[in-house]
Amino acid sequence: MKIAPDLFFYPWENYTQNNCNSIMIGGPVKVLIDPGHKRPFPYLERAMTADGFAMDDIGMVLFTHCHPDHMEAGPDLAQLGARLALHPEDEAYLKKIGPAFFQSMGLPMPEVKIDLHLREGDLTVGGKTFQVYHTPGHSPGSICLYWPEIKALITGDLIFAQGVGRTDFPGGSGRKLKESIERMSGLEIDIILPGHGPAIIGRPNVAQNFKTIREMYFPML
Repeated sequence: MKIAPDLFFYPWENYTQNNCNSIMIGGPVKVLIDPGHKRPFPYLERAMTADGFAMDDIGMVLFTHCHPDHMEAGPDLAQLGARLALHPEDEAYLKKIGPAFFQSMGLPMPEVKIDLHLREGDLTVGGKTFQVYHTPGHSPGSICLYWPEIKALITGDLIFAQGVGRTDFPGGSGRKLKESIERMSGLEIDIILPGHGPAIIGRPNVAQNFKTIREMYFPML
């Protein structure tokens, strides 16, 4: 689904397709955000191929966080030449807790070599400049990626349409999740592309979603 020039959104709709949304940023350097699980990746590959993307043309795979449902397919793309990017706190988390965490979900721990740390601040890729925000709460090194040019926020599992990321996994924090959500609510946002569920399009809808989250979920965090 093309959301804007060079911005494509691939939502999952059932567990045979994947278990997270993926986002593709086109241009001279193609960036795939959250490729999802390895086994159902061919579904995503077919959708991306239909939009003109070849897997060996992907220059960077960016993980919003290190949970298996968002990153398991990443190492296979690294073998095709993509660089892998993750926040350093989630890289440390992955090394410490990753094997047990993957095992708890019935998955083997993949060999992951992180090539680029996603630190807070500007990230320029292929002539496009994004802003990386460290937004812990769902995991210690969760990030959001903001594209100021089109006012799009890629949130991973920070927030969804009328929902928030869970905080009961190791390293989760309800307090930090609320702080991160409030911080992101201060941005000028016309598009939210979450890690699960539908996109949120239009500034009034974005504002209403933050309001709903505050009212429904903040008291429980």
